[in-house]
Amino acid sequence: MEHNTLNIQDLNQVRSAYIIGIGGISMSALAMMLLQKGIEVRGYDRTPSPVTKELEEAGIRVYYDDCEDAFDGIDLVCYTAAVDAEHPQMRLAAKCGARIISRAELLECIASTYANAIAVAGTHGKSTTSGMLAHLFLKSPRFDPTIAVGAKVCGIDSTYRVGNDEHFIFEACEYKDSFLSFYPRVAVVLNIQLDHTDYFHSMEQMLGSFVQFMHNAGKSGINILNYDCENCRIAANQCECNLITFSVSGDERATYYAKNIDLSDGFGAFDIYYQNAFLLHTKLSVPGIHNVSNALAATAAAICSGMTAEEISDGLATYTGVSRRFEFLCQRNGVRYFDDYAHHPDEIRVTLAAAKAITKGKVICVFQPHNYSRLRDLFEDFCTSFADADLLVLTKLYAAREAAGDEVSSALLAERTNAQYIEDMDDILPYLEQICTEGDTVLIMGAGNIAKVADFLKKSKKSLDK
Repeated sequence: MEHNTLNIQDLNQVRSAYIIGIGGISMSALAMMLLQKGIEVRGYDRTPSPVTKELEEAGIRVYYDDCEDAFDGIDLVCYTAAVDAEHPQMRLAAKCGARIISRAELLECIASTYANAIAVAGTHGKSTTSGMLAHLFLKSPRFDPTIAVGAKVCGIDSTYRVGNDEHFIFEACEYKDSFLSFYPRVAVVLNIQLDHTDYFHSMEQMLGSFVQFMHNAGKSGINILNYDCENCRIAANQCECNLITFSVSGDERATYYAKNIDLSDGFGAFDIYYQNAFLLHTKLSVPGIHNVSNALAATAAAICSGMTAEEISDGLATYTGVSRRFEFLCQRNGVRYFDDYAHHPDEIRVTLAAAKAITKGKVICVFQPHNYSRLRDLFEDFCTSFADADLLVLTKLYAAREAAGDEVSSALLAERTNAQYIEDMDDILPYLEQICTEGDTVLIMGAGNIAKVADFLKKSKKSLDK
């Protein structure tokens, strides 16, 4: 199948576009951005969802089956990395004669029109940090940024925004090397850990991809790396680029580092130093030491973009997060319920540690493993990642784009972690009602359809609050 790189002149000639995987967070944002340009947009997704409902209400036709007529008159087809060339939708796209590009290629086409494109990459924390950075820009009246984030950003209740200045803030996902399509002015790397093992078969392969991503910033660009991450330091040694580093551990060799961190109430209050000189003090409204690290990355990118220390301090203090990242759902009988997207052992650890710091009672984690290959290849790491949960509930694996094998399972993980295994998600909330007591915190956690449990709690908030 032939794929053609798209430039902005070509995009300006597009009259109709078809999005494969349009119900995804990033794909739906691109669909809406195209719609705002006056392009007719259609698309496909497997099942209806709140996202597809919003798209349909905006005037976008969404198909839920493989309809060849849906491609009639289409100029451009954009597909998500989750589908391959053998997918029925891709076969239909190949027959329609339209230009076919990946999500990353379309996003880069848009990003290339902005002088200050900031791409936030890393195995963990992309949505939180890009949302934090977007909030810094939005809070200052001096900026009018364009935004494409993988979760709804506080203040705009959307995953995207079209602005009118030179700044574009977006996530750069590493899956299937999608981020190698991007050539940002500022490339942020939050961390590098093995993940997406259906594609990355070794840390060496993953490191090579991140090094290439850093190179894509070019000689005039800037790379912002986490100095506390060993793999980031290894990547930095392989890249001859303008380099800025940050350290939450207070390492004074880093360009930016945090000192005097106070996490006594779970929410970081700290000083930021730049080249060994005091820059600013702030207190976050999102919990956990990992968010102090994210704040350092956002600060470095904001300074590179002309923001002042005062603007950054105020913006960090008022940032309340993005959707599905320690998102408060409701309180019932003195029990607080939160929703979190964590699906990798490292993410689970930092999220549960943050929950422990702000909870008087028990921390109860309800987790759904996501992707069979991730659970299989990181199984031992998963077994040790729930230490800060007083009670653990596991539900059936969400295999997503893969076929589940028989080497590992949620039930096996439950055996290894002394967890309660509940296969039917309809039984989870009744179980929680039995075991929770006042002062407890419940985290509904995972990247799969466990979100249905969180959605139910969120929609029922008024009736549940007592």
